[in-house]
Amino acid sequence: MQKLTIKRFMYTYFFICITLIGSFSIFLDLDFINKQGIVIVSFLINGVIILFELSKSSKVGYSLKDIFYLFLFIFMFISPLIQYLKGVFPWWNTYLLTDEKIIYTNLIILLFLLVYLTIYKIAFKNRIIIKNREVKNIRLVMDIFFVATVFCSLFIIINTGFSNLFARVNNSLQVELSSFALIISNTFRSVSVIYVGMNLLFILKNKYVYRIIPFMLGSILMILVNFPTATARFWMASVYLGLLIILINKLKNPHIFKIIIFIGILVIFPAINTFRNNSFVEVIRNGINIAKPADAFLAGDFDSFSMLVRTIIYADSYGVTWGNQLLGNLLFFIPRSFWPTKPIGSGSMIAEDFGWNFTNVSLPFIGEGFINFGILGVVLFAVILAMLCKFGDSKYEKCIYSENRNITFIELIFPFSIGFLFFILRGDLLSSLSYYIGFMAPVIILWLIQSLKIRS
Repeated sequence: MQKLTIKRFMYTYFFICITLIGSFSIFLDLDFINKQGIVIVSFLINGVIILFELSKSSKVGYSLKDIFYLFLFIFMFISPLIQYLKGVFPWWNTYLLTDEKIIYTNLIILLFLLVYLTIYKIAFKNRIIIKNREVKNIRLVMDIFFVATVFCSLFIIINTGFSNLFARVNNSLQVELSSFALIISNTFRSVSVIYVGMNLLFILKNKYVYRIIPFMLGSILMILVNFPTATARFWMASVYLGLLIILINKLKNPHIFKIIIFIGILVIFPAINTFRNNSFVEVIRNGINIAKPADAFLAGDFDSFSMLVRTIIYADSYGVTWGNQLLGNLLFFIPRSFWPTKPIGSGSMIAEDFGWNFTNVSLPFIGEGFINFGILGVVLFAVILAMLCKFGDSKYEKCIYSENRNITFIELIFPFSIGFLFFILRGDLLSSLSYYIGFMAPVIILWLIQSLKIRS
């Protein structure tokens, strides 16, 4: 925890004021339908704890821990409370979301929150044992990544079509095998991002640009194959937020990052979503309509809490899967042709059971723990998440304040993990984990190659 100065106190004070005033202004616009006091109290207990933890500042101004509490505040407190008060939850079968189930779900969230809070505080308390691994022969590595950037980017541009690179509705690879297309779409697009990230880190550490023309060309290709309006919102956020974090690795205002995330979710994400079903030209012609915050929170994008309730309902009827869903998540790379009984995403599984025609729904990380192992899974998943977040935050902060001019793997992984963690927490785990590992594949391959060379 950082030393409390007058400046930091004022930053925290204004952050809390802005958060409370902004949240209160949203609720003023509501016509309350449900007003059961005990249900509202169950939300408020979680909300107070989350906001208290969110008000604590991280050393560099952002962290995986901040993302965790931001997710809980928005998706497990503000949005579901608005949905409850309005009597409108995303998707169907909402009559099953009774007051008793909502209170029980809030207790599950409270348990997850308290376990995470405790483990994060005590994990790796003395020191992080694992040494930060440096990228060896960084100039040669950047040269190789530049060649890979050109190859991967041209492959995407040729197969997608240049005119289709700017809107998500048309931005898909024309490849027959869907599994192969997914691998290419994730990993091939990330190569250029990692290349640009390496160059930015090299510039910051060495104060000069290594091969300026390849860097400029690689940056242009990176933007083309990862154009903000043509990629999924979580991908866009992970890419460009990650690059921004690399550029501005320490924030003077420890809460500005959280405010940016709030604005992004309430304004930028709804605007970007317009390109999901419309071409770039159609959007420019028709304009962008952004819903009021209160209405936006009622949409399917904020279905995490309601899907958690439905997960509990599903488990009450069929029992937990005892790790079967988790096994499918961890072995996502195995084609279904080789594993016909491979589990589908947990959110889709529950949606199919309810008989919905639309099954592309979320299932939050907490729900993945519950669907696999019940209450024990909630505790287990909270412990794993807290340890990973604490490890990443501690290792990254150590690198940021180090005078070492070499680039480390954690500096390549952490900035982009910030955005992906939000996606993983929202779920479902099958899709989010496959996208995350697909994005990190170039870094993982590089790490494996250099690890084998060191051992040999």
